[in-house]
Amino acid sequence: MKKVVLIIIDALSTHVVEPAMKAGKLPVFQQLRDKGAYSPSCISIFPSITPAATCSLVTGAYPVDHGIAGAYWYDPKQDEIAYFGADLPAIFKEGIDHYIRDFQLRLNGERLQYPTIFEQIEKNGKLQDAVVNFMWYKGTVPHSASTPFLMKFIPGSNFASEMMGPHKMFLGDFVSSPLEDNQTPTARGGVSRRFGFHDDATSDYLLSLSRSGSMPDFTLAYFPNNDFDSHEVGPENAVHTLQKVAITLGTLFEEQGGIDKFLEDHVIMVTGDHSQSNLDEDARVDLNATLEQFQVVDAGAEWQNGEDLMICPNMRAAQIYMRPERWENRSEVIEALLECPGVDQVIWSDFENGLSDCDEATFHIYTRDRGTLVFKQAWNGDTDGVDELGNRWAFQGDLATIDGTLDEDNVLRFGDYPNALERIANGICDQTGNLWVTARLGKEFAIPGLHTNAAGSHGSLHKIDSTSPLFAAGLPKDFKLPDFPRIVDVSPLALQILGIQPRCESFDSARAN
Repeated sequence: MKKVVLIIIDALSTHVVEPAMKAGKLPVFQQLRDKGAYSPSCISIFPSITPAATCSLVTGAYPVDHGIAGAYWYDPKQDEIAYFGADLPAIFKEGIDHYIRDFQLRLNGERLQYPTIFEQIEKNGKLQDAVVNFMWYKGTVPHSASTPFLMKFIPGSNFASEMMGPHKMFLGDFVSSPLEDNQTPTARGGVSRRFGFHDDATSDYLLSLSRSGSMPDFTLAYFPNNDFDSHEVGPENAVHTLQKVAITLGTLFEEQGGIDKFLEDHVIMVTGDHSQSNLDEDARVDLNATLEQFQVVDAGAEWQNGEDLMICPNMRAAQIYMRPERWENRSEVIEALLECPGVDQVIWSDFENGLSDCDEATFHIYTRDRGTLVFKQAWNGDTDGVDELGNRWAFQGDLATIDGTLDEDNVLRFGDYPNALERIANGICDQTGNLWVTARLGKEFAIPGLHTNAAGSHGSLHKIDSTSPLFAAGLPKDFKLPDFPRIVDVSPLALQILGIQPRCESFDSARAN
């Protein structure tokens, strides 16, 4: 059985990678394409934003099952904000110690509601696994955690001394497992490299793991910098960041005797959690201003008294929570949103928690200039169309809301909003807002206290936010990529290669017929 290496590059965008490969700027990526299977369209979830999307990569599940509702949401059970972005005002509202401890323990320990690939591998009992710099690391093996020196001075700080993860665990400046030679690897970190959550540290840890002969049966390594750089300079201008990742992968192959030798013993998969689109110079859409007739909770704060709405921007998507009495009169909020030129779609379910409440949940999409659509999954009743994944749908209204068309065989195909109905139906859960709002291309949502990115963004249903390439080299002969791959297919594929039946029921076997 081959070992599996999964490389996740944040915001890896097909519309950037393919031209760069054609121009000869990413020769290692081109090698992987030439020597393996490749899809230019591995579709993200909705919202197409890092915490929720990376969770889907590591679980094979949608938010309706894993419970991670974005990067910024309200947890009604705990009556608190869950925030995993980088805006300091929101972090200060939450409390820095609370923010870090949420990352260290609660995110994987309490908020995550579905088994990770690491837990499924460890349940098997015969295989070893490793994680490198990934925010989702939940496993069954305890690891000692250290606190970076500067963080010890944060008032009220009480950081974890132990974290549960896979057999080998490397998390920035916090956790570094001993290797087979009993040496504990070090990596470039510190304040200038986000305390080790940086591509340099990922590269250092991954190569140390390989050089020591300690590569386990499954390794997941995460490279975050492309997302940060794409936000700052635009996705097309961040190719240099991808080139650095490619150098690391090239070094990994060469130190193992070359790519062909490496692929004799390993399967390597490379993909992203979402992609990024370019922002206009005047990208900011202030939802507080759009909804100025209503009382809105301050950024990062919890419900106080008298507010109508809580707005949780997730870059090019936003979720809006309402008091029950406001939800009964939601048409006023929807109308105000649709009057805003920067709003693309307003989305909600008749059942507040969508499919979490009822298999028959109905979903609504309203747009400013493309009509409205009401749809639900056609489990047993009349079907108006079947999408390319085989999902059966009943709907009324305008398919233009999602750039959908029905062909003569009643197959529902999507243009600018790939796999839109499945992503919406499985993106609404008991953690999400009463409404989801998406932004038009070039625009990004914000509220006072939250910044707008300079050049690139993501979060919406649009294909330019949602489409990553998927490389899979070294696949066993009886395996193939799905015809229409999604990020929720990646972990199940890795598990099948390792001889483990995936838990996720929606995944079709990757074995070729």
